[in-house]
Amino acid sequence: MGPAQAQPAPQATSTEVQEGPPNILLFLVDDLGWQDTSVPFHVVPTPFNRFYRTPHMEALARRGVVFTNAYASSPVCTPTRVSIMTGRHPARTRVTDWTLYPDVERQQRSAPWLAVASPAWNARGLQPADTTLPQLLQRAGYRTIHVGKAHFGALGTPGADPTNLGFDVNIGGHAAGAPGSYYSAARYGNDRDGPWGVPGLSSYYGTDTYLTEALTQEAAAAVEEAVGDGVPFFLNMAPYAVHTPIMADSQYVDHYPGSDSVEAAYASMIEAVDVSLGALLDRLQALGVAERTLILFTSDNGGLSAHTRGLTALGTHTHQHNLPLRSGKGAAYEGGIRVPLIAAWAAPDPAAPVQQRLPITPGERTSDPVVSHDLFPTVLEAAGVLSVQGYRHDGQSFAAQLDRTGKQRAERDTTHYWHYPHLWGPQGPGLEPFTAVRAGDWKLIYFYDDPRYELYDLADDLGETTDLVEARPEVVRRLARTMRAWMQRVGAQTPVARAAGTPVPHPPLPD
Repeated sequence: MGPAQAQPAPQATSTEVQEGPPNILLFLVDDLGWQDTSVPFHVVPTPFNRFYRTPHMEALARRGVVFTNAYASSPVCTPTRVSIMTGRHPARTRVTDWTLYPDVERQQRSAPWLAVASPAWNARGLQPADTTLPQLLQRAGYRTIHVGKAHFGALGTPGADPTNLGFDVNIGGHAAGAPGSYYSAARYGNDRDGPWGVPGLSSYYGTDTYLTEALTQEAAAAVEEAVGDGVPFFLNMAPYAVHTPIMADSQYVDHYPGSDSVEAAYASMIEAVDVSLGALLDRLQALGVAERTLILFTSDNGGLSAHTRGLTALGTHTHQHNLPLRSGKGAAYEGGIRVPLIAAWAAPDPAAPVQQRLPITPGERTSDPVVSHDLFPTVLEAAGVLSVQGYRHDGQSFAAQLDRTGKQRAERDTTHYWHYPHLWGPQGPGLEPFTAVRAGDWKLIYFYDDPRYELYDLADDLGETTDLVEARPEVVRRLARTMRAWMQRVGAQTPVARAAGTPVPHPPLPD
């Protein structure tokens, strides 16, 4: 991504086994929060878990491993999606913000209350010269299928089309990150000007088919074609839901009587995603390939809470839709970056050779911290791609963490970083340019506007209510050194001081 990241074309080496590689379904929901499901990702079920109806996610959790400390690579969508595709941290790719227009100036948000502005980041996004997960899977013999939200590359660039990035099939993916409408009567947003209309679904116009359902039908057909052709598939299933506009699916909205109308609509969107998951699991079963299909279910950032949402089932409102986590999408706090993650075989069968190569213990939970760019090496390992010569990525495979039977698991670096040198849009807690590091249970955040550190002990304070900077200066110093060294290693860009027009320094080392 840009000249500094140019690499020789890597060569993928895959295993050759008699049974063939597994199918892989990455189900990447948009803006689904850590609490936006009936599957508890907290240590105990919460009122939010009891409010939402996601029985198919529950069934998937019983089949596999639930990660309670899973994180998005970024608090907003494009950087996380690009990190999944490349295995690289957003700070390294410099795709550090969501994309639409290919130049930084038009992407810049007005923020007169901030003393800093965005750096000269990679607003073009992911492009064909970049090494991607679907490219490598193509070379290993996979049919690569993208369905739904892409949001990889900016308008007018080759990267706006997923077929230029390694996907054999693209259904509904383009530059924009939200649909103009979820309703077929509005032609999924193509009834008005602008970049928001979802492409390629004209056969559904006027059929009263909700967007999530239309994408699911198309995904199922593409999977059936791959199975019929006798090739393994990688399906990047990325429904635009539950991103705004919040538009109710009429099939499910009545399941939430007495709720705030906005939150009932939002819950119906979540339920539609869950029904989509169930429909694809049923299709895999009908095609006879469920026992050899790996499912990875997650979200691209924390749940939306700064605006647009309504009064929750707890009687709470803005910045509180992810409780007990603080804040939401766009924020440095846990509500902005912690996400659901489930890994499972579609039909667990310990006798299946493909599952013996990648054992997943059903019904287990793990607190091992993982992050979105870990999906890149995990998927490649599952696919039997043993090495990618000449390519440097930042992810760590968590394949070995899926066997919870007490066997020796691989040691992992549990230090993780987030870098968002931008203003996402609205004001609110943690919604400003930041860099953060989590090491063990300690989390240190550096905010660039009104420069300051904040330190939290997530073991005792998941809601990040008590700043321990003054109480634990030795932890601040240690993590600040770790943060600075990492930023230098990956070439992280800092925001620009508005008054001077020059980048601000890296976070300082406290005395």
